[in-house]
Amino acid sequence: MQVNDGRTAFFWFDNWLQTGRLIDITGAVGTCYLGIPRTAKVCDAVSQAQWNVRGHRSRHFRELHARIQREPVLDVEQGHDVILWKHSEDDYKPWFSSKQTWEQIREHKTTVIWSKTVWFAQGVPRFSFMVWLVVKNRLATGDRMRAWGLHQSCVLCGERDETRDHIFFACPYSFTVWNNLAGRLSGYRTDPDWEITLQFLTNNDLQYLDKILLKLVFQTSIYHIWQERNKRRHHTGYRSVDQLIRLIDKAVRNRISSLRYGADHKLGRMMQRWFEMTQTT
Repeated sequence: MQVNDGRTAFFWFDNWLQTGRLIDITGAVGTCYLGIPRTAKVCDAVSQAQWNVRGHRSRHFRELHARIQREPVLDVEQGHDVILWKHSEDDYKPWFSSKQTWEQIREHKTTVIWSKTVWFAQGVPRFSFMVWLVVKNRLATGDRMRAWGLHQSCVLCGERDETRDHIFFACPYSFTVWNNLAGRLSGYRTDPDWEITLQFLTNNDLQYLDKILLKLVFQTSIYHIWQERNKRRHHTGYRSVDQLIRLIDKAVRNRISSLRYGADHKLGRMMQRWFEMTQTT
């Protein structure tokens, strides 16, 4: 709190002295030793153009009393008090920033290399969330369900042990879908190994639009393959490889059509590029 006339700032509960809240420094007994009521404003601690605060004889609060006495006495001509928001260490400004506040209260960790594969502007939020779960290996796959006493084989190909790495994309069904949609786009560098696939998506030499399209196809494929797996698991549907490919292709086209770029030609180029990559599939 930047104190000017002292009529807004609370003496005990606002950080007007730049030492923190005084009530936290002195505790509840501080109101008695300093002679300032608990609900007082800063201006209430001034009388006849000087600080009217007790405590100079107290061995507990003598230093705090001296600190207050060194503070310039309030001047009503300076205007109203100003609330300052912390933007960084020792940097306060008169406006609030949700970004700077979040940066200060969040737990900072090293950025993971796959972050831009999961979170990017053109992605679909629910697809991105699904991919994040897959990367963290948090889906209820067979190997995780075994901890609960349940056995699940792969309903897409019949493999006995269902794992994250098997579904994406060691499973013949899912790899056929992934390879069919991403093969030409990736320069025929698709691989059934999950770690190799994730590494390629994170670090490749593709052109800008191809990188976006490949990540979009990757996320859309994972989302719909997992949905197909769940439908088969609960006996609510069955799609062949070709049917699922057409569904994912349509979803990618719909997403491209929904995007709005600064220049319309980028949208057209992306749609044209996707058509070129899939016209023979």
